[in-house]
Amino acid sequence: LRYRGSVDEGYGRGGKKLGVPTANLPSSLFQNALEDVATGVYFGWAAIERNNNELLQVYKAVVNVGYSPTFEGKENKEKIIEAHLILEKEEEEEDHNENDGGDDDKTSNIIEDFYGIPMRLQLLGFLREEKKFDSFPELIAQILADVDDARLSLDCHPYQSCRSDAFFS
Repeated sequence: LRYRGSVDEGYGRGGKKLGVPTANLPSSLFQNALEDVATGVYFGWAAIERNNNELLQVYKAVVNVGYSPTFEGKENKEKIIEAHLILEKEEEEEDHNENDGGDDDKTSNIIEDFYGIPMRLQLLGFLREEKKFDSFPELIAQILADVDDARLSLDCHPYQSCRSDAFFS
């Protein structure tokens, strides 16, 4: 599945409330396209465009397609696409933390906002169904596990080769 659209502001919950920033694509562009897409967490590749379709870089991504049911009373009315881009710095920090017994903060990820800037997103695999969590710590723990699963999956062939897909050129 491939999507392209300008990054929308969303609700600011991913970065501010959970410490896991997301780049959201506007739901209004994709409602018909998302009707047959199962709600859940996916992995894939994402790229942010700069200056006349020039791509900044292709990033690993863990992507939620759904309604954000844990935010009771504030669930999305429409199905949305929220992508958490996994920066190389984050991967290096995780390796450092695993090897040196450092802390488990793996969420410092997006280093700038890029609202209004086009993003290309390619979903390659399904990790799990979307579900409502009883607490934010439980949700954050699952998101971190999803990030790890996405990273490991994208390091495998044939997913690694999709990073150089013509969609990102």
